[in-house]
Amino acid sequence: MHGIVSLLPQPYYNKVENIWDEMEEKVGLTGVKVTPYPHFSWQIAESYDMNKLKDIFEDIAVSTKPFEVKTTGIGVFTGNSPVIFIPVVKDIQLLKFHYSIWERLKKIGKNLSDYYYPQFWVPHITLAYEDVTKENIGIVLEKLSFMNFNWSFEVDNISFIYETAEKIGKPEYRFDFRR
Repeated sequence: MHGIVSLLPQPYYNKVENIWDEMEEKVGLTGVKVTPYPHFSWQIAESYDMNKLKDIFEDIAVSTKPFEVKTTGIGVFTGNSPVIFIPVVKDIQLLKFHYSIWERLKKIGKNLSDYYYPQFWVPHITLAYEDVTKENIGIVLEKLSFMNFNWSFEVDNISFIYETAEKIGKPEYRFDFRR
């Protein structure tokens, strides 16, 4: 799966990397490092028309000003493979931007993930993924529960992370918004 994302700015990029390192050191979690770039996702798909994707990204970047988002707390997507994350607070600007991206990119994406459709989307920054188990989830939540995740930062880019089943995902494109 490939992702349309926004990479986090500093110092939050480093804060998330430090949390990942701490979770690896203290709990043994490494699953999140499949995509080792702190970000939140707008859309995920099996594939995209790469020629059209770059043009759409360029257009989005020149027509978008950086905007502020906030995060708060800790969330858990439950199920057989829980995901622990920092929720990105939904506001009108974030929702409008997501919807506009979704509408433009759904035409060039194949097998879009249902989780990212506008009506289901829960914007988040993943802290633990793939290797969260019944045995370690309590330890992870205990360590994270006393950290402050009331962050505010500027979203200033749209990026594409290319990920195959055999390889660690890597950013293919990054387009910064106009200042």
